[in-house]
Amino acid sequence: VYKRQLPAWSPDGRRLAVFEVFSGEVTRMRVIGMDLSAGRPTRQVWGEWDGEEPAVLSWLDSRSLIVLSRKDARSTVYALRLLDPAGGQETLLAQGRPLFFSWNPARRALAWHREGRYLELRGLDEGEVRQRSDHTAAFNAPAWSPDGRWLVWAEQEGSVSALRLEEAGDRMARTIITFTGGVAFAWSPSGRYLALITDPTTTLPRIGPLDLYDVETDTLTRLDDQPNLALFWSHDGRKLAAFRLLEMDPASGQVLLQARIYDPPGKRGRDLAAFIPTRSFLEVLAFFDVFQPSASLWSPDDRFLLISAVEPEGEAGIYALHVSGWLEPRRLGDGVLAFWSPR
Repeated sequence: VYKRQLPAWSPDGRRLAVFEVFSGEVTRMRVIGMDLSAGRPTRQVWGEWDGEEPAVLSWLDSRSLIVLSRKDARSTVYALRLLDPAGGQETLLAQGRPLFFSWNPARRALAWHREGRYLELRGLDEGEVRQRSDHTAAFNAPAWSPDGRWLVWAEQEGSVSALRLEEAGDRMARTIITFTGGVAFAWSPSGRYLALITDPTTTLPRIGPLDLYDVETDTLTRLDDQPNLALFWSHDGRKLAAFRLLEMDPASGQVLLQARIYDPPGKRGRDLAAFIPTRSFLEVLAFFDVFQPSASLWSPDDRFLLISAVEPEGEAGIYALHVSGWLEPRRLGDGVLAFWSPR
């Protein structure tokens, strides 16, 4: 029996990729593709590997995917592969302990952070890997702006760390903030704003206050002093969903979160719902900076936000929250994790 994990919609919403994992004497991991453009979905095996565990599926375009996997359940060694389902081709791009990436569609280039030390760049049409930094700070994935103009990452600067903003092709970097500990961040779809969470510790996940950086005015605005775990931008970039940490049970690892909505550049947020996330959803939230480019919690019209919650009876349910905060959460069905299609 295969267990399905971490679905990813293609940018045009016509195809769906998902991990399937069989746990036997030897773990077998597959990437399954489903074509939904015809009347009846067709299912194909696009890739298969023994002994590996899924991490992230991300579409580069409507034809090819990035597959990030761990070498086994206990390993922190990751493998980054380019998968071309139509041509049946697979390319190993990099390995690292750990390894997280960002895709620049405008320049057809990848940036990845590996070993907790190196920031490297590779153009898919070039094949050459270029090292940008060998003293990175505590963050997961670098982030290209949606238009491919800017790259954000963090690096050590003496006794503190600095969050850098660099224009593509220019090695002169702007410092957004200096900090101690760790940081996680994500671009708005317009490329004007960068939302970030800073954590005084270097442990995962990043939990801390929520800030908004305006690239055009070079200003930083504090949105919330309370501890936040994750953030996800709406498709139009006019709303920011944040998940404030209310309570945590160290023994069970269970947390109580408050979903909130901000309308940048305003500071005031509004509460939507307090809930206990499922384990699968919590893993996505804890690595929101990794999943943000490939997984949408927002409906295509930006009116609803998806959450996956543990119910009082212990069951798991998928809920849609109206972003006005005026309507009761709508239960869509059973499930531990869900993402919205682009259309």
